Amino acid sequence: MFVTKVSEGVYLLDTVALGQRNTVGVYVIKSEKTALVDCGYASSYQNVLSGLAEIGVSAEDVRYIIPTHVHLDHAGAAGHLMQSMPNAKLLVHERGAPHLVDPTRLLDSATRVFGIETMKLYGSPIPVPAERVTPVGKEVHLELGGGSTVTLIHAPGHAPHQVSVVLERENMLLTADAVGIVYPGLRTLIPTTPPPSFDPGALVATVGQLEQSTPRKLLVPHFGTRDDVTRVFDDTRSKVLQWVSEVRDMRKNGMGVEKASQAMAAKLSEEAGTLELPTYARVSVRTSVMGIMHYIEKNA
Repeated sequence: MFVTKVSEGVYLLDTVALGQRNTVGVYVIKSEKTALVDCGYASSYQNVLSGLAEIGVSAEDVRYIIPTHVHLDHAGAAGHLMQSMPNAKLLVHERGAPHLVDPTRLLDSATRVFGIETMKLYGSPIPVPAERVTPVGKEVHLELGGGSTVTLIHAPGHAPHQVSVVLERENMLLTADAVGIVYPGLRTLIPTTPPPSFDPGALVATVGQLEQSTPRKLLVPHFGTRDDVTRVFDDTRSKVLQWVSEVRDMRKNGMGVEKASQAMAAKLSEEAGTLELPTYARVSVRTSVMGIMHYIEKNA
């Protein structure tokens, strides 16, 4: 129900976030030392455990949990999963590590962005014991056994504490949110540019860096696998710059977040050839517009 096999030993688990399929995924690298990359929201951690069981992986088998960054759709379930996975270490970028050990500031920031009612749907992260957290820097290689190796690469822009993950043997790239949202069935790409730390220059530079790894396939958390690697990279780069320019013009013309979000959603609907975007896509558009507005205000 929850699982798609990507290749031998690599699986996509659908977290069925907020009851919605094909929106938030996590990836499993099944090996001698099994790794779970990303965790999903706190409210859907049981679905992650069910997905693992579906591929014959017990909670005790997981040796590494790797949240690509600490946003709640990627790391909200980290503490809950670590409680269920006694043999796991958690690897996270050094700038994100303190927020998983003590998620107070993370919760406060997310509540300001999304509101109390939405946060109830996302669920609350719980602390991860500091002794089980391994902060990582610019790049780290991880041997999973059986010839499986992954490399964590610092990938700022979407967030300063983000990493992407190269699967060396498979020549695949687990992008995190370094590329835009590519929901199945929606024939367009949504830049993922949320507050509070979106940086368009850093994001474009990250896309260029990740291109140099020349992956044959992208594993995208939102959502699924992509073989059109060059197109996703190119569309991400061009759309981020385009949206920043358009939202800047809207702001100059006195438009706030709500009206700018409506305008960008309408533009996206036209691109996708649909009369109305699904709710989860509209939420993504609004969050991205908020991030661009915040960036412009911060750098005015």
